Amino acid sequence: MSTLTITEFLEARIAEDEARASSGWARLGDSRWETTECGQDFLTPSAVLAECAAKRAIVAEWEYPATFQTYGSEVDAGYLIATDKAVRALAAIYKDHSDYREEWAL
Repeated sequence: MSTLTITEFLEARIAEDEARASSGWARLGDSRWETTECGQDFLTPSAVLAECAAKRAIVAEWEYPATFQTYGSEVDAGYLIATDKAVRALAAIYKDHSDYREEWAL
């Protein structure tokens, strides 16, 4: 059983996605989707990197809510629940990975 926290798990998956996007196929165009000669659609490297940045922002907000910085110790419970659900939804993207833990499921 994995001993990774949900944030460690997500950081590792995001880093893997970034590495793939930065590999040889990163020479592709900048539009969000491209179509191969076979007619298959796929995300472009720039789209994958943008998604990685968005995922990192969500994880960072979950770890260090801005409301703590802005409003001292008063944090809206709904806000914390929403960020928790967002992080769990991000982890679910990778639910087939061997390090994914079912306790993270929504």
